[in-house]
Amino acid sequence: MKQSKHIFLSGHPIIAQLLSLIPMEVFNEVVEQQNADRYYKKLKSIDHFICMFYAVLTRNGSLREVCKNISLI
Repeated sequence: MKQSKHIFLSGHPIIAQLLSLIPMEVFNEVVEQQNADRYYKKLKSIDHFICMFYAVLTRNGSLREVCKNISLI
């Protein structure tokens, strides 16, 4: 039996597997409705969401910890 790569994500990082469960169409629709990326300079809404999602998963207590951990990747 042939396995679909979309169902079995054994080779992907855990954060990628969790992010794949979030419907990006809905996220992009909300960003567009709220005009959230109107004044962005360096970090779009999706990038900010992924960073904060990572911070929650790794239980970082401060923004300094998040920056330190992301710079190590």
